[in-house]
Amino acid sequence: MRADVGTDLTHPVLVHARGGVPPCGLQDLMGGDGAPVDPDVLVAAGQAMIWRSPYMIGPLVAVPLTRSSAVALHQPDHTDPERWHDRFTRGFAHRMAVELTIASVTAGLLGEVAAAQAGEDAAMLGSAVDGLARLLADLQDVRRAEESRSMIVADAMRTHDTLLGGAMSQRVSVRRHGGFTVHTVRSVSRRPGRRDLEQVRTRVGLPWPTQVSGGVGEDLGLARWRATMQAHGHQLWSRLESKDTLVTELWLRDPPEAPE
Repeated sequence: MRADVGTDLTHPVLVHARGGVPPCGLQDLMGGDGAPVDPDVLVAAGQAMIWRSPYMIGPLVAVPLTRSSAVALHQPDHTDPERWHDRFTRGFAHRMAVELTIASVTAGLLGEVAAAQAGEDAAMLGSAVDGLARLLADLQDVRRAEESRSMIVADAMRTHDTLLGGAMSQRVSVRRHGGFTVHTVRSVSRRPGRRDLEQVRTRVGLPWPTQVSGGVGEDLGLARWRATMQAHGHQLWSRLESKDTLVTELWLRDPPEAPE
């Protein structure tokens, strides 16, 4: 069903996730006024909450307000969705980009200002600049849609393993559903505990630390695929099974068939 059928997008549509946490699926989402909401609007809003970043489907864009709410609205032609992001909220990725930009400029000035006392600062800022270069290189993956599919699944497994502090076991299953190929990644935690796993689940779409106890590392995990997933109409949903299993479903839209 198209997003412009049944839902009035001449005004912003507020979508909430039940329980005050990012959704596990469409069943967790509802309109702010309780009125029926079209599936495309729910998908866009849910993805915006999971990625903590704007998400587009056709003519609409959803912008996260909190971890469990988003606003969806019709996107005027040629409107950059990041402008809506700046108007409503400044997400983690936006702040990180700003910090890296500042770091790159500052690193260039250190030698002119206080070279004798700034050795450690120069090393730290230089590392930030290197991280930005790696991030820009990763963005080239958007151009390789077919190759990126297997890499997205592999990054989902690595993200699970990192956030769980080492998974006891992992497996991937694949099924077809409509126009999607659904890759389901299941990871069993070494330390069962539903409360802890719920915190991990809400971080699957976010940049993860090199070490669980540390700060943000050089690897963005699944977060580096947000632009690719959005561009190709893919979806990411995570949930828990029993007390020890983290499950992420990657709904990867099948490529259009080549004309005969």
